Amino acid sequence: MGISEGCFIFGDSIQEQGFLAFYRSLPEDYYTVHGDDALLMAKDFFKTMAVIKYWGHKKVESVSLSKLNFESTVRDLLLIKQYRVEVYVSRIKSGKTSDWSLSYKASPGNLTQFEEILFGNNDMSAAAGMIAVKVVSDDGNKIIGVGYADATLRKLGVCEFVDNEQFSNLEALIVQLSPKECLLPSGDNLTEFSRLKEVLERSGLLVTERKRGEFSTKDIAQDLDRLLYFKKTDQINSAALPEMDKQHAMCSVAALIKYLELLGDESNFNQFKLSTIDLSLYVKLDAAAVRALNLMPNANEGGNKCQSVLGLLNKCRTAPGQRLLAQWIKQPLLDVNRIKERLNIVTAFIDDTTLRQILQEDHLRRIPDLQRLAKKFQKKKATLQDCYKVYQAIQNMPLLLDSLEKHDGSHSQLLMEVFTNPMKELLMDFSKYQEMIEATLDMDQIENHEYMIKADFDDTLREYRTEMDKLESSIKHQLNKDEKVMRNNKMYHMIDTKKDGVRFRNTALEELNTEFRDAKLSYEEQQKSLVEEVLGIAGGYVEPMQVISDIIAQLDVLVSFAHVSANAPIPYVRPNILETDCGLIKLKEARHPCLEMQDDIAFIPNDVSFEKDKEMFHIITGPNMGGKSTYIRSIGVVVLLAQLGCYVPCSSADISIVDSILARVGAGDSTLKGVSTFMSEMLETASILRTATNKSLIIVDELGRGTSTYDGFGLAWAISQYIATNIRGYCLFATHFHELTALADAIPTVTNLHVTALTTENSLTLLYRVKPGVCDQSFGIHVAELAHFPKHVIEFAKRKACELEDYQNISLTDVGLSGSEEEAVKKRKTIKQEGEQLISEILTKFKSIPLFPLSAKKRPSKRLKNLNRKYKNMRIPTYRMYLLEEPFVNCCKGYIMKF
Repeated sequence: MGISEGCFIFGDSIQEQGFLAFYRSLPEDYYTVHGDDALLMAKDFFKTMAVIKYWGHKKVESVSLSKLNFESTVRDLLLIKQYRVEVYVSRIKSGKTSDWSLSYKASPGNLTQFEEILFGNNDMSAAAGMIAVKVVSDDGNKIIGVGYADATLRKLGVCEFVDNEQFSNLEALIVQLSPKECLLPSGDNLTEFSRLKEVLERSGLLVTERKRGEFSTKDIAQDLDRLLYFKKTDQINSAALPEMDKQHAMCSVAALIKYLELLGDESNFNQFKLSTIDLSLYVKLDAAAVRALNLMPNANEGGNKCQSVLGLLNKCRTAPGQRLLAQWIKQPLLDVNRIKERLNIVTAFIDDTTLRQILQEDHLRRIPDLQRLAKKFQKKKATLQDCYKVYQAIQNMPLLLDSLEKHDGSHSQLLMEVFTNPMKELLMDFSKYQEMIEATLDMDQIENHEYMIKADFDDTLREYRTEMDKLESSIKHQLNKDEKVMRNNKMYHMIDTKKDGVRFRNTALEELNTEFRDAKLSYEEQQKSLVEEVLGIAGGYVEPMQVISDIIAQLDVLVSFAHVSANAPIPYVRPNILETDCGLIKLKEARHPCLEMQDDIAFIPNDVSFEKDKEMFHIITGPNMGGKSTYIRSIGVVVLLAQLGCYVPCSSADISIVDSILARVGAGDSTLKGVSTFMSEMLETASILRTATNKSLIIVDELGRGTSTYDGFGLAWAISQYIATNIRGYCLFATHFHELTALADAIPTVTNLHVTALTTENSLTLLYRVKPGVCDQSFGIHVAELAHFPKHVIEFAKRKACELEDYQNISLTDVGLSGSEEEAVKKRKTIKQEGEQLISEILTKFKSIPLFPLSAKKRPSKRLKNLNRKYKNMRIPTYRMYLLEEPFVNCCKGYIMKF
């Protein structure tokens, strides 16, 4: 087994007798990895090269894996590192050669063949889906056809839309669907393909290229006729479905069907549902916003789940609830009524503490993963134990419903409509199922964790059961021996000694155990036909199982919202949700919900106010580590929580619905992809400028740091001005360009805010308070002092800062300069100011000179020569030219540059 580019191969092409002899000596379910993949396995998983062995005369690197190591490695490869995995199995022929064939495979978007290995008896807390994308250019527009498939939940989806050069709408769709893998047709325009691939990889997807011929709708109607679920009364005709009008999207669906080999598994027939994905139902989130707001956990999170919004809110007790929560977080609502309905349910659970606790600590934790069980019944892989799990869940439902019905608060009717009444109707369908399980399963044996058909159903079963009971009685009698009899007796074989007794075996026990095992195998063989009949009947309840699972998942998530809101260090409050056109966001004492959960942190809350046509663009300045980034992120998280239907960490909140949350926060080089920090900034910013509307919340942090100071400032000013005057959305713009605060003088909707700090000669105290106005100084050198820079470096930095006039508004003695140094700096400043004044005077006189062409032979006047000589000797720096008026600079640029 090797993993070349993430691909497991069971064995290698080695045909030597030594290898075959070694292989035959291996225990069952033994796996090996070879070549470069063995080196990867040793380095990344075992963290030591000592596990590598060398096979064959070519010395092929090999690593051996036990079944347990194989399963844990596959989980890591598929769910975390996002590799493709293939398992090859050999079949020995004539004891000399081996025939290797692909046994099963998986990829991050297709886990169906590995479900038992990945999850076993554990519930699936994460959903796996994948998309296929086809891009078509039409009259300068890009038409994107997207197909979506979740083989686990048996869902197909289509979406077709027009997009821009940055694929902003596609990125928003990826965030909403959270696929793990994407199929692309090979051979597309190289430039366009690379740009599209960059967007996909930035969103964390594994990109898989497939032949263009697979993106064809030639047989799609026929394939869907076999895959889609139709009621018995419906006419099977996929060609008449409205989704078929989206031709490019259906091409992508066709590629998914082929890649996932859905038609190769008969259990998929008549099981899938096809729907249209509507981008307009949810808030648009770009990948940068997901990262900036810490919505999803990352590998570096460690054991602290509260470092992400998902980890913070995930108090769910069921696996479907956890999957639904992860989906909801990336799909904040736009419908005010739906948001208020969720808030009303959360309010009911917050007000009724007893109901919330009994649901979370008792009822919900008893419900298994009905979605996964339904899938096992569909694939005909369910067991009697699975039947009993469903039976137990149905048995517990009346108690859950009874608790909901006892709620007598103001929203009791809503709980009845959303949860109680639909569940009661579904439970009526399961009455026959309960009777079947009670009549067929041997409930007494279930206490011993054995799942069998009752012996009363068959005379032969009754005989085997009687024999097994006798053998079990004999075994217990044989075990009831005095420990003293066993000691020093050669007839008994001691296994180990414990506090509560001694484990041993003897010949009589071994014989009884063998007879009991044979009788049990005979019993299981005899009951096979009855088991198949029971499982077949249970399979008919798949659809109501899934519906119950969906209702329970929604209940679980909303109870989790209530739990988090009520048990926060400072309880959350219900937001007042306003229509989009209100153009108002006012948050009082807003906090970051993740940060306030960290130990030893007393979070400083802050306010924010957006009002249409009055204050829509906030520029935030202040020192590093002063809380600018935390402040703007906290506002984004609060708005997102509100539109999820959750309470928010504020003392009060009035929030108008936003249609998107877009971010440009932090960037890192991606050397392997050839994308620099600055290029990443520009790509994300370009996407914002093309996507944002006057109803969008835009979060920008430190734009322009990746290039020169003047280029960075120019871009920051131009982008800010465009957002404030053209887009006019809600914007929080944190920056170190203090000159940018002048924008507030030119645009009335721009407001300056700053984070506060106190400084003394040797200390910097960050207050984390956001107040109106401009930060009056930069604190970079103070921060360097906190980082314990060498003293001489700090002193030199202060002198250079004064020379460059970064500290022109600060008393020079405040930064620790001596008297002589202070005088020298003041003298240099005076000279520069005099020079600027002289330039201003001469340029004023230049304005009066008639702008007629000078003769080529005419030389500059004596006065101009004297002025030229005078200013040249003063060495006026050319960077002061930005002070001049633009029209006159253009007129005189050629002459001025001589200075």
